[in-house]
Amino acid sequence: MTIGRAASYFISTPIYYVNSKPHIGHLYSSLLADTVARWQVMKHRPPPKIIFSTGTDEHGLKIERAASAAQLTSLEFCSQVSNIFRTMFDEFSIQYTNYIRTTDKSHCETVQHVWQELVKRNLIYKGSYQGWYSVQDECFVSEDEIIKDQTGQARLKENDRLVEWTEEKNYMFKLSEFHERIEKWIVDRKPLFPIKNNKLALIQLNELKKQGDISISREAKRLSWGIQVPNDPSQVVYVWIDALINYLTVVGYPNHIRHWPPNCQIIGKEILRFHAIYWPALLMGLDLDLPDQIVVHGHWLKDDRKMSKSVGNVIDTSDLLSKLQCDGVRYCLLREDILSQDANFNESKMRKYLNAELANTLGNLLNRVTSLAINPSQIYPSYCLPFFPPSTNDLVEQCIQLSSRVKDAYDSYEFYHGIIAIMDVLRVCNGYVQLEQPWLLAKSSKEIDRQRLQILIYLTLECLRICGILLQPIIPSISKQLLDVLDIDQNKRSLDDCKILMKHNERKLNIQKNERVSLYQRLPIVEKDI
Repeated sequence: MTIGRAASYFISTPIYYVNSKPHIGHLYSSLLADTVARWQVMKHRPPPKIIFSTGTDEHGLKIERAASAAQLTSLEFCSQVSNIFRTMFDEFSIQYTNYIRTTDKSHCETVQHVWQELVKRNLIYKGSYQGWYSVQDECFVSEDEIIKDQTGQARLKENDRLVEWTEEKNYMFKLSEFHERIEKWIVDRKPLFPIKNNKLALIQLNELKKQGDISISREAKRLSWGIQVPNDPSQVVYVWIDALINYLTVVGYPNHIRHWPPNCQIIGKEILRFHAIYWPALLMGLDLDLPDQIVVHGHWLKDDRKMSKSVGNVIDTSDLLSKLQCDGVRYCLLREDILSQDANFNESKMRKYLNAELANTLGNLLNRVTSLAINPSQIYPSYCLPFFPPSTNDLVEQCIQLSSRVKDAYDSYEFYHGIIAIMDVLRVCNGYVQLEQPWLLAKSSKEIDRQRLQILIYLTLECLRICGILLQPIIPSISKQLLDVLDIDQNKRSLDDCKILMKHNERKLNIQKNERVSLYQRLPIVEKDI
């Protein structure tokens, strides 16, 4: 069932577990989704109505224990941490449209409705389950996924987290009925990106085939902090089923569904199984269409080491913000990450990027052609010739090709490729300015030199305009400042406007008298990392 998709675009992040405050991985998932959403708005005319959901996952044993340790009720603890997440999103210009909490009344009602629908379709039955349970990950794991340490305690091989042997009576979901359909969906549609994740999902599916059906509830005597199973107060809904249903709550299921299925769902690689297998199985059980695409990103390392509280190398997003600024952080994370592998954060490297590219390559180029020495009238000059002089051929050609290069990169979620392409063109433009020596042309009384200067100013401002438009999804505040200085109409900031204009009427730049525009302040280079 496809619903109301023509004029809207639905993108989601995972909802984040509130057992502790947000880290760089949470920020990156949300930033990636925000960038995709901004790109969709910039790419299309008229722009689609964006549905961008994010929020917090607030049930489960881990939350119950964390709240108890903090001497708070579970809801008080969840509200406190959820507000920290919301603040982080706002600080980094994450323009979500729907912020969901799994403790919301509307969500609890949706979960119970889904449960009853699955019961009606004979997809849930009462059974008993035993196996290793990871409290930290809130999921059961197979025998193949654990190892015994020197003390005899069972731990997960992947992350060394403790697991507990659990035996209980609960409800089971008939996952086995959907194995073949899920496999066909993955093989035929290849919905996971990067493409290698489809193979990984098939491997995980084959592992799950050995286990049969899955437990979707927990005994209330073991876990009280959760959504009660309809008509059975002795059971609460398994936290991962509860969490996955948030995407349905957001669009108004089951009453007035605004948009279905999702166009794009952003997840981290550690939750691939839940989104590539459990989630489509639930949707198939409800006769709902599956997501168009699930985009999977890797982990963030700190100086090539995995981040952990015990090592003490977890990056605080507030510290990151205060040191590099909102757009600086956005730029670095999007420039550094390659979806198909884990990304590495190194503060010294990030500072060098920001100084070289935002402060110098972009910022100084604007300052060069808006300085009083070169552009005393502070104008965006007129241009009406049918061609540009031969000396500008390389720059003009690169500007013409840039929007296509960036579109290909952004459409493939390879934002780093788009950033590199933009910076390449800006460097060519800086080289052109350096070669033409406008500071000398401005002092010349020759008409030909005055014409060369006007062409240089115009072409450089055109290059900055195009690059500013294309950088909007990446660094929205800096891009807005740049385009405002150039006095670009709000309705002329789309992908369609990324063409060099051969006809242009002179207009004043939006610069105050004696103002030196600073797009990004240079940072001191320090070797001590965050």
